[in-house]
Formats: sequence, structure tokens, C-alpha cells
Amino acid sequence: MEKLQAALAKARAQRDGKPTQRVGRPEKSARRKSKMLDEEEAQSEFRMNNAPFAPAERRLKQARIVASDPTNEATHFDILRTKLLLEARQNGWTRIAITSAAAASGKTTMACNLIAGFGRQPEVRGMLFDFDLRRPSVAKFFGAEPPASVADVLDGTATFEEQALRLHPNTIVSVATTHVRDPSRLLQRQGAIDVIDDIQAVYQPNIMLFDLPPVLVSDEARALLKLVDAVLIVAAADATSLAQIDECEREVSEYSNVAGVVLNKCRHLEDGYNYSY
Repeated sequence: MEKLQAALAKARAQRDGKPTQRVGRPEKSARRKSKMLDEEEAQSEFRMNNAPFAPAERRLKQARIVASDPTNEATHFDILRTKLLLEARQNGWTRIAITSAAAASGKTTMACNLIAGFGRQPEVRGMLFDFDLRRPSVAKFFGAEPPASVADVLDGTATFEEQALRLHPNTIVSVATTHVRDPSRLLQRQGAIDVIDDIQAVYQPNIMLFDLPPVLVSDEARALLKLVDAVLIVAAADATSLAQIDECEREVSEYSNVAGVVLNKCRHLEDGYNYSY
């Protein structure tokens, strides 16, 4: 990991021109920051008519979603969840996108484990939206079959309450059940942007996670970056190159804040990661 960080630092130092500056939505982030402290003491359960959805244990195991229970396997995701939550509270972030440079980096697995982990923190209200509309997979990972898709919510043909699923009393997932041929057209509509704003205003989540397509292989990811407060970039060990990570980080930083880079699929761990109670 140290080598990865050093290489990234070297690559950034060699860029021509001025270094990219983190940007975001400061006026909205400031308002959210003032609200988050009050929300921590408010009722943590989402007030929805539908009962919590219980994924099958076999399905979770197949999808490598291990953060639902406090096991050794969940430790890495618990650390990431806590660091992300602390960073969000410090900076007043609510909307966190999860993306990668290329496909098959494990970003959806990361997103699903994060929302599963937030289910074990009842004081936090979390949401996960599957916005990888070309190749949606969150529904498959959880074995979910809602009556409508998140795309139906964005185009106004379904309500969020009838489409969203509660994993826990304090966590919600909004999944895509079918692929969308032209997701950029849907996601860049003002109506879709208003829907996201309305959901946040009504349900007041502490964390909204968005599973986005890979940045370097699609254009809809860029359309959504400006709508979030920060972005978590997932890189696959022995697959994602340093150049790809650097280019992805540069693209993200033009529209939003970089929350961090997560090295995924790493098979060589230090002895300290075997720590457990």
C-alpha cells in the first residue's frame, strides 16, 4: 500500500500545469453540515410503510457481502465505513459516490458492504442507490426484486417509497432491475436531479451512497460527479494501473472531492490484519 501511495504521489507531482483543486458544492455542504449534528440525535429509523427486506444468507455469501455481521471478514469494511463516516461528518458531506477507473474493480461489492455495515450503526441513516444503469448489479447481489426500478423513480413513473427496500430500520437500497440504454439522458434531466434532492429533503439520511459506473469507460459517471459531495475510488490490485488511478482521480477532482482511493482484491496482507478479539 505504501508503494501505491508513493507512486500516486510521484505521478501527481509530475503533472503539467497547476494541480487539480478539489471542488464540490460548498453552499449545500455547509447547510448539510449544520443539519447532521441535529440528525444524530433524531430518530434513526426511516419512516416507511414497507417492512425491512431480508436477503438470503446464501445470496450474501455468494456476493461476498460480509459486513452485515461483526466478523473478522467484516473488519476491513468496518474500518472503511468508520473512516468514511468521520470524514463525512468533518466535511459536511452527505452524498458519497463510489466508482472506479475500469470495470471489475469491486466497487459494487464495496458499496453493498458499506451499506450493510451502516445497518449495524443504528444512529446512522444510510441509503444506497444503484446508478450503474448500464450494468446494474446491486439487486442481484442482494437478491432483491422490487416492483419498480430506480430508473422509474428518476423519470417519475414510480415513487421512491414503493420502490425502495429497507435492509435494516436505518438503511435503504434503491436498485435498478433492468439496464437503461441511454442512462446519461435520464440522469442529466432536471427532473431526475430534483428527485434526488427531494429524497434527501424528505428522509434526511446521514449518508447517501451512489454506485456509479467506471469513470474512464462511460460518460454518465461524469454527469453525476457534480451532484455528490465526495467520491471514493476503488482500484483492483494487479489489474488497475497507476496511470488509470491517477487519471480517474484527476477526472473526479474536476467535479467533486476525492474521499480516497481503496485498494481492493489485495491478496497479500500484513500480519496486523489478523487481529481479532
